[in-house]
Amino acid sequence: MTPRSSDDAGAVPLPAARFGARLGGVGVALPVGTALEFVADAAIYPLPLAPARIAGLMQLRGQPLVVLDPSTEPAAATAMRRRDVLVVGKPPQAAALLVDGPPQALVDASWQPVDERLPDCPFASALDGVGREPAQRGGPGEVWYEADPERLFEALARS
Repeated sequence: MTPRSSDDAGAVPLPAARFGARLGGVGVALPVGTALEFVADAAIYPLPLAPARIAGLMQLRGQPLVVLDPSTEPAAATAMRRRDVLVVGKPPQAAALLVDGPPQALVDASWQPVDERLPDCPFASALDGVGREPAQRGGPGEVWYEADPERLFEALARS
């Protein structure tokens, strides 16, 4: 049997994949097509007198980006620190979020809706649907909350 190319008539497209990241311990799934870039161990410079939710500024290919801290209790930074960040959007309109690790691909076709309450977090107002991705061994998988990036950043800026 030979593999079929995507140009073959009747070819079945691969299921759409979107990406999710853990923000302050909460799994957030971003819409398909959202421009994302993970930066491990990014240098974040504090902004004196900035609101607590603003972790500081980072630089991405010469562009300064605001880094927001989605954790429940944002830590006040007084010196440069290094953290994993997820850049959402394309510079210069992009912003970054502190994340608990690299994003993971979430395949929409395998995501099972679940009925759970929204988590108690500073960006709960930006969360919509709830789903669970099946675990590798057949047990219950991780819970992911859908979020629109614009609403996510607005919710964090207001908190």
